[in-house]
Amino acid sequence: MRSRRLVLRERALRDIARHEDLLAELRGVAFAEAWTEALLQWLERLADLGAQYGTAHAKHPRYRTFGYRRQATILAEFSDDSLDVVRVRFAGEDWQD
Repeated sequence: MRSRRLVLRERALRDIARHEDLLAELRGVAFAEAWTEALLQWLERLADLGAQYGTAHAKHPRYRTFGYRRQATILAEFSDDSLDVVRVRFAGEDWQD
């Protein structure tokens, strides 16, 4: 397996920022920043490992979903050279948005 580069699409960045804002309100800024940093480091490791993770989408086989610590679901597109994070949804959120 070849390493992939991690790409965070704009919608995924907004999802993460929105969640960090919520965590900052509930648990404090330091906790929120640490949580976000842990998520990003984990995604970097996944990209470095080069494997495809998760469940393939029936109509879009390059798209997959996989979980992060039972706290978030990641929608990503895998290509030969990148792991593109498309969206990040957190427990209790609606995917329709």
